[in-house]
Amino acid sequence: MHDLTKFTLRDMSECGLALRQIADKANCMEDASNLIIQYFYDNFIDKNTGEKNCTLVRFFKTHPYGKLTPELQEYVRDILGQNKVADDLKCLTLFATAGELPEWNSRYKSTGHKAIPLATEDAINRIPMISQLIKQLGLNPGIIVQPESGLLIDSEQQMYNVFYVKDALGSPHIPSQDSFVIPFGVKSVIGFGGLLPSGDMFTVLMFLKVIVPQTIVELIRPLALNVKTAILPFDNGIFFQDFNHNVINQDSNCNELQRLNSQIGTLNQLLNVSEKSTITQSDRLEKAITNLEQTLSQLKKTQIQLVHNEKMSSLGQMVAGIAHEINNPVNFVHGNLSYTEEYSQSLIKLIEIYQQQYPDYSEKINQDIDFEELDFIKGDFSKIIQSMKVGTERIKEIVQSLRLFSRLDEAEIKQVDIHQGIDSTLMILQSRLKAQLSHPNIEVIKEYGHLPKVNCYPGQLNQVFMNILANAIDALEEQIGNRGWSTENSHEDIFQACQICIRTEVVDKKYISISISDNGSGMNEEIISKLFDPFFTTKEVGKGTGLGLSISHQIIVEKHGGKLICNSASGKGTEFIIVLPIDLLHK
Repeated sequence: MHDLTKFTLRDMSECGLALRQIADKANCMEDASNLIIQYFYDNFIDKNTGEKNCTLVRFFKTHPYGKLTPELQEYVRDILGQNKVADDLKCLTLFATAGELPEWNSRYKSTGHKAIPLATEDAINRIPMISQLIKQLGLNPGIIVQPESGLLIDSEQQMYNVFYVKDALGSPHIPSQDSFVIPFGVKSVIGFGGLLPSGDMFTVLMFLKVIVPQTIVELIRPLALNVKTAILPFDNGIFFQDFNHNVINQDSNCNELQRLNSQIGTLNQLLNVSEKSTITQSDRLEKAITNLEQTLSQLKKTQIQLVHNEKMSSLGQMVAGIAHEINNPVNFVHGNLSYTEEYSQSLIKLIEIYQQQYPDYSEKINQDIDFEELDFIKGDFSKIIQSMKVGTERIKEIVQSLRLFSRLDEAEIKQVDIHQGIDSTLMILQSRLKAQLSHPNIEVIKEYGHLPKVNCYPGQLNQVFMNILANAIDALEEQIGNRGWSTENSHEDIFQACQICIRTEVVDKKYISISISDNGSGMNEEIISKLFDPFFTTKEVGKGTGLGLSISHQIIVEKHGGKLICNSASGKGTEFIIVLPIDLLHK
């Protein structure tokens, strides 16, 4: 069973083998054509529903009037309205038929297609489907009407095309629209055939209830050659089951040689067409594999992005929640510090007045004043309040940076200050920039240009800044660590100052450029070429996922239509350049 809507190279090979073996089971051309048509009708099945693909399948062959059965000759005479008809008049003769209705399963019951005389080229042109079929097969209607031996040899072995009407409804090439196409749900028509050594044309027509893709139509082209192989033994031989026309034995050896040559030519052509189909299908398979690999890669990137977005969303919610929880009590403390300072000063002032008005207080009070260091407290209390104000201000700045970095309220495109996003990221990374046991203080040099506000996805850009700045810090830590830095030998000349430089500027009035560079150990070309690949990392296991720069590249290039460029060389530091359109909405 084969489904024409999902026809494969394997299906074509199985069909071809079955068709070529039909000749061994047949006694005449009518037998062979019946077996061929029945095979197509029974074996082309919708694999999902079990319904037949074909409404009607028919086999036609042009046949000389003189070799028709008496019944068919009478049929042709009635059509022409003549008593005498030339023996060599070609008639398009129905040899086999199979279909849904009982009357479609016998050539004897056909009312209008038993044998159609093709007296002239005009007669062919008056049958649109047959005319179009002949043209699509690459044949000249003149050869069909009056075969010329000199032209037959070349025409017989030319490429076999397929006649295909994708939409049968309303097609000028398909007759009987109201009585056949519409009521029986005919959706498309496929026809194929060719020339026999005798000069006769054979044709298989399939009226289908399905629409066959163009790629499959091209794939079934070799079926015409397999059909030809099955009926070739009966060309110029026995044609009809119930009528044995006297076959002239004159030049029988010549005819046999002609038949064998035709068979060899047909098999060679079948091999050529099959090889071309195999090559075509192989190319399509390779293309499909490539497309699948690209799709898989894209799905992997999408999955990474979705997972990362989910993590960043969760992290953002957590950060925003923490910022909110910290912000409320800090504001409460910060707001009350001014009152605390005011009240404390009032108390100190009251104590001073009391000391002035009552200088002679008891010895016990004097001892307590000395013990509690009242004079020191009066001087230091205001300093404590000021330091608490500075501390709460610092906490408020950090909270603001956390809120700016998470930017949960700015998931859509917003107009923002890029410098503010960079500064908030630096604030979060401040603890890593300070001197530690693993590295000295990392100096951040800001060379900010005059940037306009930029339309962008601010939360995503902050992720990019975080990834690149964190990588720069990692690179500097690694370089210092490789040189054996410690707090004891930090004064040695081999330890140059660790620096990260951030430069911003407007480029061509429509873009901004953000350069983030470090004076670390740099990277070689091999590493740079893989830098934006998912899961690629040079860090130790457990210290990096290999997703940061890949996701950063997606955010800059795909989400913002910008560029992310890496310039680096071993021993010469690394620079990342981000180029962004100023107006993402009208870039």
